[in-house]
Amino acid sequence: MRSRATLAWGSYALIAGALAAYALVTWLAALVARASVMYGEGAVANAARLARDGAAYLDVEPQRFVAANYPPLYLHVASVGDAFVTGRIVSILATLAVAATIFLSARSAGRLAAAGLAVGWLALAPVMVWGPAVKPDLLALALTAIGVVTVDRRRDLAAVAGFALLFAGFAKPTAFLPALALAGWLVRADRAAFARFVFGAAVATIAAAVTVYLDSVPDVWRHVVTWNALSWSLEQWLQLVFLAAIVVGAPALIAGFAGGIRGARAAYVVGAIGILIAGGREGATINYLLDLTVAILLSIAAIAPRLRGRPLVPLVLLAQLVLGTLALDPLRVVPGRVPATGAWSEPLPRGADISFHTEARYLVEDAGLLAKAGIAPVVDDLFLWSRLVERGIIDADPIVNQVRDGRIDSIIAEVDLEHLDAAPAFERQRWAGILVRAVLDRYRLTQHLGKLWIYEPR
Repeated sequence: MRSRATLAWGSYALIAGALAAYALVTWLAALVARASVMYGEGAVANAARLARDGAAYLDVEPQRFVAANYPPLYLHVASVGDAFVTGRIVSILATLAVAATIFLSARSAGRLAAAGLAVGWLALAPVMVWGPAVKPDLLALALTAIGVVTVDRRRDLAAVAGFALLFAGFAKPTAFLPALALAGWLVRADRAAFARFVFGAAVATIAAAVTVYLDSVPDVWRHVVTWNALSWSLEQWLQLVFLAAIVVGAPALIAGFAGGIRGARAAYVVGAIGILIAGGREGATINYLLDLTVAILLSIAAIAPRLRGRPLVPLVLLAQLVLGTLALDPLRVVPGRVPATGAWSEPLPRGADISFHTEARYLVEDAGLLAKAGIAPVVDDLFLWSRLVERGIIDADPIVNQVRDGRIDSIIAEVDLEHLDAAPAFERQRWAGILVRAVLDRYRLTQHLGKLWIYEPR
């Protein structure tokens, strides 16, 4: 590697490595804290707790709403012990496994370039934010990346790829899109490899069916499929496309013009674009960019030996990384900045605490607040409940009647409900109008702690 190129790759690896190290330390701090760091983790932890008894999807208590809108695979994995420990460890290890896959894919270009691409991916804003999430995204991502690289290098191991990719889909349904794209490519490129791929996928389907069988198939379908069919918005999708350009726009151009997007990697890019399109649905965030970041970095890694002597490549990658970090400020990297979309939540001010009573009933906007106290929330995913109520898919009365009767001891919001109209769109989506009216009629504001508004019966 020529000296100027070495210096450029070294600069990229150094800065990206520093950001990745900062992210890893922050992830470990979140693991030690055993607390929710983003919206929705509390719902997953609650479903994982119920999964131990095979009741995550059964809706056995009509007076409570359990989202459980992910397939059983990750829920059963996270149900071993504390979900905020086990689930977070699984996600962190899966994230590091993806980085290792990128490194191994680029190792023929030398350790410096390979390490730069690997830590450069870890330092991307969506990865920094979602890397340790107590959600199935990273487990599905790791299985997908391993499957794509396997079939890209060894078509005789297509059965392994088929197993990994289908299992990824049973962790998070959007992962079926890369699996379908890869299957479509194999049909045209190598029929024998396609047959092996289908065999591996069939084995994965049987294995995943065991986890579904532990629960009730109709109930799993209702929670995972019916309840996830939320409305799609062009405006939200365009915002996500804009974020994609900020995060990986230049790397995508490098991968495309340099010829890295070919074969299995091209199929993965197609599947990742499909996931990006699905990101226009209500509730989607920067996690819908994760597959696209991996597909692009794997494409660059495949042609890294041809790129390692070009100093402009790592400099462009570094410039894109800096742009994405400054624009999105993942994990509060930039001092004094207000974190942008997808950032970790911090509902409690530093040093503040709430005394929860184990026998009380709480309706909280973020169910993660109740995790340490071991209290089951009345609604574990208020966003999903509100969307389903607004669309007429579920009945609001089992929850709203408890509010009208004052049977819920405290209602904890992350917004002033009396001025909800002035709140950001995501806050308005979390609070169905019928619920807000019931709260304001029957409850009064008693405390305001940081970003929390606490209401109690009048």
